[in-house]
Amino acid sequence: MPRYTIIKLRELNRYLNNKKYSEKIRYLLEYGYNVHSIINRVLQSYGGIVFNLDTGEYIALTNGIGEDIHRELLIELDRETMHGVQMASVTASNPLTALLGASIYFSKGHRFVFEEEAGSRDEYWVASIQLPLFSSSYDAYIVYNSLYNSIHRAAEKYGGLLIEKTTGLVTIVGGKELGSLVNELSSIGFVGVGVSPIGRNAYRNAFKALQLLIDGVVDGRLHIIQG
Repeated sequence: MPRYTIIKLRELNRYLNNKKYSEKIRYLLEYGYNVHSIINRVLQSYGGIVFNLDTGEYIALTNGIGEDIHRELLIELDRETMHGVQMASVTASNPLTALLGASIYFSKGHRFVFEEEAGSRDEYWVASIQLPLFSSSYDAYIVYNSLYNSIHRAAEKYGGLLIEKTTGLVTIVGGKELGSLVNELSSIGFVGVGVSPIGRNAYRNAFKALQLLIDGVVDGRLHIIQG
């Protein structure tokens, strides 16, 4: 099964309790960006990639990255964050299962967990979906919110996690179950899919595949790049 590493900032809610909503958002954006940069800097040379869930938690695709590198990352994050972090690196069929497993470890007070490999390293699936464009900003706001919610619910049925959304673009990460969803998503817009046991490659391939569709280099509404 693929490896997912979940990182949680410690004592974040207690620190933010007395702050106004606008201050909380600004803090999460600034602090979150710095933590994200540290994690990516450590993992990227090993093929890993991390996503900020905007909740004080991060999920990284970490196939092939050993316990020693995870411990080095833990030490650096403890040094660079206010209250340190909790880290759980688990093998799971999809990111939703991984998040659930990590939350159980965290609730028991574990600071660091590294599960041993469970079978072979399966591939990650990353899907990038281009949403329709609208001339009216109000119409776009209403329709995009509806589409985001629909995609989010559909992805969850297949263990997929919506990790990025911008105006006109949504990105989902998951395990091989996500392959059952991508045809359905192509009814919404162009869908580029990256499949690889290396997390960073899967992510990059998804956007390469999407760009080929947008540029008309390949026909259809769905294109998959593996490797």
